[in-house]
Amino acid sequence: MLAPPSRSTILACFALFAAACDGEPATTGAADTAQAVSDAVEAPPDTATAAADTAAATSDPDTTSAADTGAPPADTADTGAPADTSGPVAPPPIVATSSTGTGEWTMGTGVEKTKCVVKRLDNAEEMWVSQVRTDLGAGSHHMIVYITDATEERAAPFDCDPFVETLKGQTFPLMITQIKHETLTFPPGVAFRFAPHQMVRIEAHFINYFPDDISAHGEVHFDAIAADRVTDEANLLFYGNPDFEIPAGQSYTTPWRFIDVPAGTKIFAVTGHEHQLGEDVEIRYADGPEDEGQPIYPTEDDPFTWDEPPVEYFDPPLAFAEGQGVRYRCTWDNPTDKKVGFGESANSEMCFLWAYYYPSQGYRLCVNPGEIGGGVAGDQVCCPGHWVCDYITQFL
Repeated sequence: MLAPPSRSTILACFALFAAACDGEPATTGAADTAQAVSDAVEAPPDTATAAADTAAATSDPDTTSAADTGAPPADTADTGAPADTSGPVAPPPIVATSSTGTGEWTMGTGVEKTKCVVKRLDNAEEMWVSQVRTDLGAGSHHMIVYITDATEERAAPFDCDPFVETLKGQTFPLMITQIKHETLTFPPGVAFRFAPHQMVRIEAHFINYFPDDISAHGEVHFDAIAADRVTDEANLLFYGNPDFEIPAGQSYTTPWRFIDVPAGTKIFAVTGHEHQLGEDVEIRYADGPEDEGQPIYPTEDDPFTWDEPPVEYFDPPLAFAEGQGVRYRCTWDNPTDKKVGFGESANSEMCFLWAYYYPSQGYRLCVNPGEIGGGVAGDQVCCPGHWVCDYITQFL
């Protein structure tokens, strides 16, 4: 019988999907590299003053169609029907907006913190959110906005671990943003469903690279359309690979990994995520694990950058049939004298992608565990539903 792991170990075990958690976090190289990476890599630009304003998605996004990227014709993979060529559909008007935020906290130079709040929105009735707008203060690494079934507010920012609440099946991400101002706009008629006075959790990861204290904060605005204009409910896919180690003083690219996408899914936006050593996240539309796939991210016109990764929109959306999915790989350049592995700190690395889709089949989190745990977890682990998820949640 395994002893119950600590909360930090649970997070590490989940992130790496080790076959058995023995009480020691399974991150590779993170503790040894924190100082080396920060010394060797130039600090990222101030996310509060960089030219992210022009790179952020807007309510009229620069869409990338399947024809532009080499992907199969959208909306044909699941039905065989031709894509709708009748022309663009005007989005329904915004009828209500509900706003909230993290509040503020002071961070000294060199400090890295993840803080959370749990807030109740002011919507008295059910709300269908078709657009999410975010604003981030100086030093932001990323902010995640969740929907939660929590019943008690926690308005003052508190220290928190990322994604743990998601494992409990009570909290589901709506948006993960990495740039100063971002607007995520859904296709006409597609929206998230919010219950009356919806509870949300906001998780903000900040790093103070600056010589003086900063005031960390983030805001989020939910724009809603009328219920009778909704055609589909939206949700999110979160996929990644924790099985890598970047050698000291070298560049490294992971092997291509494949994760299936549920049949009937239509993806309308996708983005990638790495930390400061990141060079590229490449994503392909694939018919199966052995298919080389067709590139969909990034595009030549919108190349990947780790600190302001592009969000690519697909209009019409990419449609998936049974067995189809995404193939992806990540590339880094490590100038330090220490190897670097997976970890949540900005001084470790990540290899993730997330995609916004409809019609909703629920939030889906999947990783490719690779050789971690001797490969006993299989080629892909998806929560909820896999035994690894069930094992971890009994200790949360």
